[in-house]
Amino acid sequence: MRVSTNRKSIASAALALAMSVSFGAAEARAQADSKADEGAIKYRQALMGAIGGDMAALSDLLKYGLSYPNHAVAHADALASHAKLIGAAFERKVVDGPTDSEPAIWEKADEWKDKVKAFENETAKLAEVARSGDAAALALQLKATGKACGSCHDTFRKPKEESYKRNSGGGED
Repeated sequence: MRVSTNRKSIASAALALAMSVSFGAAEARAQADSKADEGAIKYRQALMGAIGGDMAALSDLLKYGLSYPNHAVAHADALASHAKLIGAAFERKVVDGPTDSEPAIWEKADEWKDKVKAFENETAKLAEVARSGDAAALALQLKATGKACGSCHDTFRKPKEESYKRNSGGGED
């Protein structure tokens, strides 16, 4: 009888250990997912901040008639490159936490992708126009690029009144 009791105890201990390991693995996955969600938000904010910075820099070059050789081309090229990263940056659906992304990005994915593609197209044109050195043409194309950028924000980014940034001073996404 004693052997049978020991087997039951060993079996119970093994089951408890297996459940503990399983629970621990699930908890570790949940923590990893949470960390990845946080990272996705931070990355999107950095990407959008870079885009905003290059848009502002180009605007300032034109607005103030600044002559920095090749700077307009560098900023326009950076915008065109960054525009191509937006789609992948939003593949991970993260709407909880410090983000201004609307769930509509994933609910209306085709519409969102069309808007991202329009922004990519406008930034590619911007890079081409910047190489021409024609400031007037660059100003017009920058306006078209800004319009493409803003049209996505109208539907897929929280309004400024609801922005987590309004009170936190955080990044943009």
